[in-house]
Amino acid sequence: GPDGATWVYGWRMQNWSDVENRVMQVVRCTTRDGRSFAGEEVVFEYTRSEWQGFANMVYRPTDGVVYLVSWAEWPGKLHVFRSGNGTDWELLSDNAFQGHDASCFFWHAPTEQFVVIQTVVQPYPKRYPDNIGELRRVLSFMRSKEGVVWEAFSPDFLGEETLWMPDGDDPADLEFYRVVAFPVQGRFALLLNDYMPPPSEANSRRAVTKHGPPYMTEWAISRDGLNWTRPFRDTNAFENQFWLALQGPFFREGRMRFYHPDGRIASLPEDRPFFATCRANGEFSTPPFSMPAGGLTLNADSRYREAEGGVGQAYIMAELLDGAGAIIPGYEREKCLYEDGDGHALPMGWGDKKGSELAGQEVHLRFYLRAAKVYGVAEAK
Repeated sequence: GPDGATWVYGWRMQNWSDVENRVMQVVRCTTRDGRSFAGEEVVFEYTRSEWQGFANMVYRPTDGVVYLVSWAEWPGKLHVFRSGNGTDWELLSDNAFQGHDASCFFWHAPTEQFVVIQTVVQPYPKRYPDNIGELRRVLSFMRSKEGVVWEAFSPDFLGEETLWMPDGDDPADLEFYRVVAFPVQGRFALLLNDYMPPPSEANSRRAVTKHGPPYMTEWAISRDGLNWTRPFRDTNAFENQFWLALQGPFFREGRMRFYHPDGRIASLPEDRPFFATCRANGEFSTPPFSMPAGGLTLNADSRYREAEGGVGQAYIMAELLDGAGAIIPGYEREKCLYEDGDGHALPMGWGDKKGSELAGQEVHLRFYLRAAKVYGVAEAK
């Protein structure tokens, strides 16, 4: 952007009450901090009947092209627009495929293609049918090289299934309403919007619609952006906000920021969305990796907390294992100890050894900890 600022692109729907002449706009502005924005301008608009009011913008880093995907009519027809410079836009398709408007499109760098996690509905004997009757909302996966021709696929984590559905550890009424997926800290994160229709008599929106109110938003995580786990299904990620953003976060000043159409911003540290911890004395190992030439740094919090009768002890120890899982001599856990400290890039060392002596070798880290938080390990810079 100009003068070192960053261009930010977004979309909005205008003229909503006129169903036949709704207007989709692409808006551009600049920001330095992700909190204040300047120079807002409309760079593209497209009038169409029955716009559904839901869209995504996707940046393709391989060539700097920006895509806008938006839904019209019902069931939705996917419109795909593209711009190489952010101001000149072309319509690639007005019906790339048909589906539910709730969806998350993102660029999947490992396979260099677009991926959409798409809401679909399936027959289900709901205890409390809502606006779609005895159907429930679940998720499907599709991919495309150029954003126009799409194919369905089933990631390995689905096993014999073709759809991502609630499982036996979920409440019987749970549905998957919508997701927001994005890369972060060398892996992928996903905000999963859970939904449960209430009895019609207890629906807080009963005067307007049979569609129930939101339920909660949980985190899911993935190493490859396609195969997901749900370790935080009992934690409401947006408990303090009670909404889910329409797009992934904007990263600035060490934080990732999510935006609500009414102007609210929710954020958390960019490098600390997840952590490993243990109330008692715990242990865990990392997957194998090739030791970098510069050694390693640790993002962790082992600060002591005041406790009744003294100070609560927290600690972290780490040892290095070889490819066979044996401790490498000279890299034992007692030589790498962290106590009462907090840092985003703490140097890892074992006495006079930094790990760089093993550059290129396949190794594991095994951590031992209590009442501390390990957020991640990175190559030393």
